[in-house]
Amino acid sequence: MKATIRKFFNQFTDEFDDIELKEPDYLTILKLIWHVVKSLFKERPGQIIGSTFILLMIWGYHGELELVKLFWKGWVAPGTPPSERIPIIPWIPWDYEIISFFAGAFLLVIIPIILIKSFYKLPLFNFGLGLPPKGRRVFALWTFIVLTTICLPVFYFGAQDESMQRVYPIFKSFSSSRQFILYELTYLPFFIAIEFIFRGYLLFGLAGVRDNENKNSGGGAPGVFYFSKYALLIQMLSYTAWHLGKPIPELWGTIVWGLAAGILAYASRSIWPVILSHWLLNVFIDAVIIKPF
Repeated sequence: MKATIRKFFNQFTDEFDDIELKEPDYLTILKLIWHVVKSLFKERPGQIIGSTFILLMIWGYHGELELVKLFWKGWVAPGTPPSERIPIIPWIPWDYEIISFFAGAFLLVIIPIILIKSFYKLPLFNFGLGLPPKGRRVFALWTFIVLTTICLPVFYFGAQDESMQRVYPIFKSFSSSRQFILYELTYLPFFIAIEFIFRGYLLFGLAGVRDNENKNSGGGAPGVFYFSKYALLIQMLSYTAWHLGKPIPELWGTIVWGLAAGILAYASRSIWPVILSHWLLNVFIDAVIIKPF
């Protein structure tokens, strides 16, 4: 009996071969499930992909923190008119928005940093959180300037779209230009969260995996860039999927931005030029739509 159990367990944990995948049986299905789940805990690519998915799910649909409703029924999505929500921070009119922005920064930046330092034992620089290294700083500066300049007219025309005007700014009830400026400053953590989880944690995390760390996983490219160009495509696909439900101009723009921002961040070895560009462009589109000055 013990020998039978041991034999079954050995078959269950064995790696796949082409013959088994061409002629699968019930055991193959169980093995597939087991190996996928195991990778979420035992292999760094699985840990990075799995934790990214879970953290984005907790932050919710476009950062709306729907899970808060499990504990407080009065929670409404950021962007809901002030007249339709209960104030949480009386002296901040955009209290729901700021809670979402900083919750995103905690979930998508602070928690991954803890994982990077405590579990992966890697420097934060490896995930694009450092300033561009010497020799790439001029390139990074030009990356910021060129990316922002090229995107300005695109964002301007995007601001003329009615569906974009319904969504942006997320908070619209400003009583003064000073309020608008303060709101946009508190908006920055949102872009740190968005750019880090996709361009930093996911892209740099997968691109930095070596082939010898995943000897039994199959696939991949020899050397440091194990995922090859697919690390760029994975982060771009994930970024675009997160934007499903956004206005059409923004949704289709995420394909271009996701790929361009990923390439430029990886080439400059830092996500900061992309963060600043993304934030300033969104400040620009908010200003064009609401005309606060």
